[in-house]
Amino acid sequence: MARTFIRQETQIYSSDTYDDTITPSLANYETNPAHIETDLNTLRSQIQNFLNRDGASFPTGNWYDDLTQPTSLENGTIRGIDATNAALHLVEKKRVLRDVYDPGNDVTVGNGDNFVILAVGELPTNTTAAIGSVTTLGTVGAYDSVFTGNTLDEVSGTNALNPKNLCMVTDASTGDPILSSGRVIYALFQTESNTDGSTMTGTTPNRAKLSFVRPNSTFDDLEACPVGDIEDAVINYATRERVRLEDLTEQDFLKGAVVDVPAGSTPTRQSIYDNQGTTAVNVTTNSTLDLEGAGLYWEIRDDLEARLFAIIEGSAGGTSVVQVASDTDTFDVDAAANDFLNGASFDTGAAGTTIDIGVTAANEINSGGSLAVRAGGSADLTLDGNGGELYLDDINFSTEASWSQAGVKVTETTTEITTYETNFGGEVSLFNAINQAYSRSSRVKGYAIVTSDVAADTDVANTTAGNLDQDLPDYSGVGTFVDDVDVYLNGELLRNGADAAANHDVYPGTTPSVGMLKFEFALKGSGSKKDQLCMIVWNS
Repeated sequence: MARTFIRQETQIYSSDTYDDTITPSLANYETNPAHIETDLNTLRSQIQNFLNRDGASFPTGNWYDDLTQPTSLENGTIRGIDATNAALHLVEKKRVLRDVYDPGNDVTVGNGDNFVILAVGELPTNTTAAIGSVTTLGTVGAYDSVFTGNTLDEVSGTNALNPKNLCMVTDASTGDPILSSGRVIYALFQTESNTDGSTMTGTTPNRAKLSFVRPNSTFDDLEACPVGDIEDAVINYATRERVRLEDLTEQDFLKGAVVDVPAGSTPTRQSIYDNQGTTAVNVTTNSTLDLEGAGLYWEIRDDLEARLFAIIEGSAGGTSVVQVASDTDTFDVDAAANDFLNGASFDTGAAGTTIDIGVTAANEINSGGSLAVRAGGSADLTLDGNGGELYLDDINFSTEASWSQAGVKVTETTTEITTYETNFGGEVSLFNAINQAYSRSSRVKGYAIVTSDVAADTDVANTTAGNLDQDLPDYSGVGTFVDDVDVYLNGELLRNGADAAANHDVYPGTTPSVGMLKFEFALKGSGSKKDQLCMIVWNS
């Protein structure tokens, strides 16, 4: 059968049937659709699925329904995808406080003191200071401008007895709360620095302090703990750490959100990494890792303990190595610029396969064997002189005594390029130009408009048939109609047949001398958009 041509005004129109009940599957959505209406209906069905799915079965409802307002518990907000995305972000990043208790961190209160300035080894596990009423992730503290003695500087919380920088205090030996006149002793966590987000170091100006407090006699506020009830005590304390909701672990919902570090344990890199979780380490000073000895290495391994990346010390012998090891599946470099000062060598594993780029400081790419340059897939390959001339050269040029230059130039002057465009009708390929030069000694082109509707397998011409506004070119003298005549219908190149039995798009009419044709399908010659024909006759 002949091909069917799409006509905008009659064939691309609104759907006759609107269906949003097609169940999602590869067959239903990709394999079975045979026309654009079915494709549109599968999209409508998927929209319906996205809007109304609530269970294992395909949903009821309509793809064009508006979003439904949530009403469970209390009325909610109608949200589209972007608004849902924003709301989910707010949930994930919601700030919450958790108590972080380190029972192995013993702190001794001084004689005659009801406060303690923490040394570096007594600081909380999270040393980022979230100071005041902020949203900063870190250990919550209040700025204490005096920083000597006991003060009541606090970060306001839900009530006067529960400021956000309130710390639980326990006896280091028993783990029990410490009482003062029957009231539990707490501590206010305070910082010497007023720079939110700064790192506590145990030295000025980034020290931290505990001021010990207790509820007052009416239990409506906090007051300083008497010195005699806390001096000389050895205590552990739990700070309040601000984290995001997404950072909470399953244990954070137990025991009032306490994160325990086992008592008496020695901190290791493993426990530090585990406690750090997904929170980034913010380095505010230069960091240096020294490998003190030949052959020492620092490496990153995969789950099977295979080396992925390593730095190997070999400075004494000039053999230091930064290695991306063979168990690395992909080495992905996405830097904006990649600078190889001394060039690079590729495929160095076997003799004769190495390709050096810039290793020889002479603007060269050198290979151990034959060099093939290919553009993979559908990518284009461009050789660009970019400011100079481009030569094609091989060994035969060097052995031909009469040829003096290095190979043959692609072009000599810009005039050659403009002449090429003129001769071959634009920026055509070399093979196109060669084929044109071979086959195009002359040609005849003609146009005609169909003046009345024509049934399939009917002569089409102006002379005799009277259904074109003018005759197309004479093709009676060509070698074959199939090879030497091009017929276009509305800009589409048709497939020629020798006769009707070929069952192709177009074949010779009764009178080739007047350009008469026959088509395997009907032509349109009525209305405002009539079919247009173009014929090119090539000399054989």
